[in-house]
Amino acid sequence: MQFEELRFVCQEAASDLLRTRGRPLPPTIVLPGPERTQLLTLPDLPGDDEARHAVIAQLALDRVTTDRVPCWGFVAEAEVGDEDVVLVVYGARRHAPELTASPFAQDGDLAGFVPAEQLDPTALPFLHPLQHAVDALPAAGDVFGDIDPKRGEGGLPIIG
Repeated sequence: MQFEELRFVCQEAASDLLRTRGRPLPPTIVLPGPERTQLLTLPDLPGDDEARHAVIAQLALDRVTTDRVPCWGFVAEAEVGDEDVVLVVYGARRHAPELTASPFAQDGDLAGFVPAEQLDPTALPFLHPLQHAVDALPAAGDVFGDIDPKRGEGGLPIIG
């Protein structure tokens, strides 16, 4: 999987979550793997940044480091200005995390994602353990696996 495909997989995960879970979307970690993409929902993610950091650090150790997952994503509902959006952040080994967002359309679906931009290093600090975990993995080259995001198989498995 190339980095641009990771963006696609994470955006599809956001759409899939909206279809299957509805609003409000639970904060969810996306872990693409060679056989399947896992969505780890975190409905009880603490509001405090330090506590959030601890939860994500443990998840990174348990799932990213142990399973050697070289990329990750994060999906959550957020408020940007006065508008509710779906926020998608994704990162991979040797690639700075990027973020994109989509407002909700009148019909409740996603209206369309804005172009991705690099995540400011001071933004969303609780996600840093995910990037540190993938950066610490042995070299995986520029290819993350053999996932084909256009494979047309059913929904993504949701855990949690």
